[in-house]
Amino acid sequence: FTAEGMAEKFSEQIRACGLFFISIVVLVIVPLVYHCFVVVTCLPMIDTNPASAIVLLVFFHILLILLLVSYWKTIFTEPGYVPYTYDEAWISELHLCSRFGLEAEVSEKMNPDAETQPLAASHTEKKRDGRQRKCGKCKKIKPDRSHHCKYCGRCVLKMDHHCPWVNNCIGFRNYKFFMLFCIYCTVEAFYVTVTLLTGFIAALTQDEPIEFGGVEFEYLITFMLMATTSIVLLGFTGFHLMLVCKNMSTIEHLEKRDQTKKDQDNPFDLGRPRNWNQVFGDNPFLWFIPVGQVRGDGVNWETRGGMTSDAFGRGAVGGEP
Repeated sequence: FTAEGMAEKFSEQIRACGLFFISIVVLVIVPLVYHCFVVVTCLPMIDTNPASAIVLLVFFHILLILLLVSYWKTIFTEPGYVPYTYDEAWISELHLCSRFGLEAEVSEKMNPDAETQPLAASHTEKKRDGRQRKCGKCKKIKPDRSHHCKYCGRCVLKMDHHCPWVNNCIGFRNYKFFMLFCIYCTVEAFYVTVTLLTGFIAALTQDEPIEFGGVEFEYLITFMLMATTSIVLLGFTGFHLMLVCKNMSTIEHLEKRDQTKKDQDNPFDLGRPRNWNQVFGDNPFLWFIPVGQVRGDGVNWETRGGMTSDAFGRGAVGGEP
């Protein structure tokens, strides 16, 4: 067994686990919560308290639809990969064309209006020796904030992490959808937990004896699942909202924990309002709707003035340097 073969096998296992986790969410968790909240909790209330039942159902379904759409778009939106124009062989060919005066071929192969211009692009992040960062596996120059994902086998723009729950990398183009998925999961879980808790309190305050059967067991399991999910996701979502406000990825945040780098400034921090708009867009009415295209190209990043070219040292956490 070679190291590369074992790494490839492990990556295939991670991708298989991702499909398993998606199946758990879609085929187990969502149907369980839906049945318990809608069928067991709300529908019986229609005869005695129809107004409350309708309000509970409307808010539940709005949150559920937004959650599922965000989940879908996080799974099926590419995180953003380093363009082929950053391939070392491609760049070498362009250099040769320029060297031998083949300007026509160069201009034909490099559109001046293209999003990426590898020969002229500036890079804030460099190796410790001052050279440009390159990926040894993709054979491409790494733009700022990009990392190689060993599970996807490609370099991802502004890679945050590889998430097995969506079987996809979280990066430049799907980070908004991932954030909305986390937010709506947190709100929905908390909403269901509070609603079921009121049902528990109402049942305990009644004079009638409580019979513990299949319905009650489902109610208890769903309540425990949603309460646990609320607690876990509250911290997780809060952490990522903090990263959005600081304009950092998870990898960049973990790199800052290095004692040699913790005092270095983040060159991409443009202030909270601009950092927020960079992820969620400029239209406040669309901030919490899973639609729209992310601003920018994921290759060229605006930085604060006065930053040094080596503002971030490189280390690999989840993605390779």
